[in-house]
Amino acid sequence: MPRLNILLSVLLFCTVLCKSMDVYADNAKQVSWPFATGETLYYKLSYRGLLTSMIWADLADIKMSFSANQQTPDKHKAHQFELYLTTENYTKAEIFQPVRYTYKTTLDSLKQRTVLVEQTNTGDSHSHDFLWLDWENKATQLFKKREKIQEKSGFLGMDVKQVWEKDGNYSIPDFLTHFPLLEDQNSYLIHKESGDKIQHAKILDPLSLIYLLRTSELLNKDSGTLTEIPVAVSDDIRIYKIQQQSLETFSLNGKKVQGTKFKIQTNEKKDSYYYVWLSNDKKKIPLRMAMDAPLGKLEIDLVNNSTHRLN
Repeated sequence: MPRLNILLSVLLFCTVLCKSMDVYADNAKQVSWPFATGETLYYKLSYRGLLTSMIWADLADIKMSFSANQQTPDKHKAHQFELYLTTENYTKAEIFQPVRYTYKTTLDSLKQRTVLVEQTNTGDSHSHDFLWLDWENKATQLFKKREKIQEKSGFLGMDVKQVWEKDGNYSIPDFLTHFPLLEDQNSYLIHKESGDKIQHAKILDPLSLIYLLRTSELLNKDSGTLTEIPVAVSDDIRIYKIQQQSLETFSLNGKKVQGTKFKIQTNEKKDSYYYVWLSNDKKKIPLRMAMDAPLGKLEIDLVNNSTHRLN
């Protein structure tokens, strides 16, 4: 069984999906979205490969949800998407590495610009990170929860004590200073590093892309059309190529379903591909996501949603 921290990265990559960002006109006219506040999608993450003797092994449950009418850090209207991944229902995964992972992203009101991404893991790592896309200064900044580290001193560094990490090179913005102080009046967050400069008019993040794929006006275009999308992944801004392929029939939870298949390729891993199937109806719900994984394959299948159970 592969390490689940690797699968978390794989999961984020497999959700980097979008057909077009021109769904929204420059005059800010809102289109009719196939999802609304309260919709919740439930998935199961499974792996098959040499590490499981070529048998499918369920590793985690995933939940995705959408909330409208939120706010950006500068108090403008925004929307939020949230993903939660847990291994709590899978004994082998819990023994290997327990995960309680939340990924929350805030976008502008037109869903064209990611502003803030928050990632939390309360499993065994207890990490808390923020990615801020500072559109005013055209920069990306990473912040992390301050941790205690080992500091060595004395003869041959044999004296070891636990000390708090030092502040980074960038001040914590006001909207991230609401967390309680740590001991010795240390701030909860520190600056980790500066990322890529913002050089595109529109940039999204992995989770929000899947929702734009559902709303794209180009979904009914002929197969073979390629679209390039800038995506913020950690402190990198990468380009993804998305190709709409064919309508396929496949088995999902013991039932035959139809889904439009999309192929995704990144500019950094040109020999790696990710796939997603959207339901063939007005909801365009992601039914399945698939990709190669360490020594095998990974699938994320829809189990049910907030309004219609699939199994």
